[in-house]
Amino acid sequence: MQLLKGSERVTITSKAPGKLFIAGEYAVVEPGHGAIIAAVSRYLIVTINEASSVGSLTSTQNSDIVVEWTREGELFRAKGEHPYKLVEEAILVAEQYVRETGKHTNTLYSLSITSELDDAKRGIKYGLGSSGAVVVATIQAVLDFYETPRTPLLVYKLSVLTNLRLSQRGSFGDIAASSFGRLVYYTSPDRSELLVKLQSQTIKEICDSDWKDLTIVRLPEIPNFNLLVGWTGQVAITDSLIQATEKKRKVETDNAFYKEFLTKSHAIVQGIQNAWNKQDIPALQEGIRSNRALLNQFAKVMLLEIETPALQTLCDLAEKAGACAKTSGAGGGDCGICFTQNEHQRQQIENKWAKAQIQVLPLTIVKPGKGD
Repeated sequence: MQLLKGSERVTITSKAPGKLFIAGEYAVVEPGHGAIIAAVSRYLIVTINEASSVGSLTSTQNSDIVVEWTREGELFRAKGEHPYKLVEEAILVAEQYVRETGKHTNTLYSLSITSELDDAKRGIKYGLGSSGAVVVATIQAVLDFYETPRTPLLVYKLSVLTNLRLSQRGSFGDIAASSFGRLVYYTSPDRSELLVKLQSQTIKEICDSDWKDLTIVRLPEIPNFNLLVGWTGQVAITDSLIQATEKKRKVETDNAFYKEFLTKSHAIVQGIQNAWNKQDIPALQEGIRSNRALLNQFAKVMLLEIETPALQTLCDLAEKAGACAKTSGAGGGDCGICFTQNEHQRQQIENKWAKAQIQVLPLTIVKPGKGD
């Protein structure tokens, strides 16, 4: 966060990292079921500049669109239809929280978004969680603009409430990674309980309360166990894959398998969490490979294509070089990951991937900062 004051108008800059799932995909959508998620070293940046007569929303992703907004009393009001509904809702939620702490929200400002998570010029999406990161960065920036204290947990909760008010699906694990940074063990909250609370409680009351089934715990960095990310060139559509799963599991036989899948996935992820805390690399490798096998079994029963031919090639080439590998996220495209233990192994995999038309993304797990 950067805040500039003085005779000039206030300027705030906030950034949120992208994410990659390491383990626990699909199961993490269910409350209380675990996943391991990494915050990675590409960012979405939000800048707020105090304005005088009219506010604006702009983005490098849609450089030809400028959305103007004004105030109705202290309330944010955008003019006309626009593509920034998620950003607008994040502003509304954050400003409502600010007012509930006893402050006024009557200032106009321009809010601009710059993203490193996708390649706007080439129209490429890498699957790094840009929708989660834009909400996190927006909420951080608005809270900082009004000098309202924040914690990673508060930012996470406000971001989740933003998504719930827009009826968004998913586990919100991307929000956890973008809010907390580094590598986290995560279990998603009971969303049905939160939806009930939204009907009767203030935003601040909900944020101040404990959230059933929610866990977010940072995991330590492990020397000589480094993330390597490959992009297949295919774009995955996460929502459609989740919807297909929801439809299939309503069938009784599939539902029985689904329950078994949840149990196995949670056990594997807890094993990975324990191994990470102990820095037990062989156990980590075994856990990641077990999760890959379980997801492939899940895909077969649920009639999903999680591990595409390109992702299978990515994983198999890494495994032949001695690294543990799997898909990351919903699959069906986007990225695969592996963990390398030395530079020779890393170079070997990068060369094999290049021959298979797999692009290495120069990503690392976000390291802790001072006071983190």
